[in-house]
Amino acid sequence: MIMQNQRMQSPIMISDREKRMAYNYIKRLGIAEDGIVYGGLVRDEIIATYHKTKFDEYAKTFELGTNIYDRFWDSSFHPESANRLLVPNDIDIFFNSNETADQFIAKLTEFAKGYSGTVISYNVQLTNGLFYVLGDNFIHKKVKVICRIGRTFTYIGHRFELVLDVIINTQPEVIIEPPFNCADFTSNLFVMSKIQNGDYEIRLSRNTGTPLDLMSHVIKRRSEMQIIDDMIAGKTEFIRNSESANAEYINGMRILKMLNKSHYLKITNLLFNEVQVSEYAQTCDVCTDEISKNDVSHFIEIKTNKCAINVMHRRCFLKYLENEVSRKYRNPDTNQIECRCTRRNCFNFKNSYKFSTLYK
Repeated sequence: MIMQNQRMQSPIMISDREKRMAYNYIKRLGIAEDGIVYGGLVRDEIIATYHKTKFDEYAKTFELGTNIYDRFWDSSFHPESANRLLVPNDIDIFFNSNETADQFIAKLTEFAKGYSGTVISYNVQLTNGLFYVLGDNFIHKKVKVICRIGRTFTYIGHRFELVLDVIINTQPEVIIEPPFNCADFTSNLFVMSKIQNGDYEIRLSRNTGTPLDLMSHVIKRRSEMQIIDDMIAGKTEFIRNSESANAEYINGMRILKMLNKSHYLKITNLLFNEVQVSEYAQTCDVCTDEISKNDVSHFIEIKTNKCAINVMHRRCFLKYLENEVSRKYRNPDTNQIECRCTRRNCFNFKNSYKFSTLYK
């Protein structure tokens, strides 16, 4: 039976709900100023919208008058659609001129004032955090919106912070949009942009830097649906294609960022893959604990050695990979940064795009 009275919601639940509503409002502010939203927010909205429809279908199975939407934000209720509750960590948004970006930040400041908040904005180097290779005609601003909600006579209110990465094109005659021909994952190929009636659409970017940009409409639509199906199934592909000397460091950082998310997508075209049941009896290279055949946990199978698969615990592998990427080992013969497994074979992340369905 569904409880008729609304349950008391935890501060975390209320914070997540308010944060998502705030991000949705800010997203629409930016799109109204001709901004293009891209990255994780778009990906999460696609996934969350799909799972909300599953929750809506479940709601229809109850008697009329039973308001199960009181428990919409309860992740333990109908866990099959728990991804309806995805909340973005930040917003990535692009503007094609300084003027539109300034107008957006001005409106953002007015929004924050309504919630006893403030906006902090400052320029950062283009290479810091974003790992996109952009020209000198771009500016990267980090914007923080700090707000308080639930203020009373005796309580100052709950403080939460919203983070935006704003990319600005200072040469509008250079026509480009995110991800600036340098996509990292297939799940990040979508953007939100304004349409004629003042609303917005979610579509594939025109500048993915992949074969999608040159595909016919029909073939592109088929690829688009495959990418969305993969996202809903919790999968994505790593497709960053760069031959720079530092490429493997940037690749490793992007991969780690995905794998360390609370709601991460499994990357299916790397030289390692995630499994829940070990098919091999081995010793974890990092913690040296025994892994028995048919053990059930979170494991990584490493396929850099063509003769034998190496298995380790997922948590151990992530710790190892973080250290390996951060040390920036440079091959003295090629002067290229390399990322190697525990058996010192190369992961070759920069070649992973060749095994993506987009390149077959």
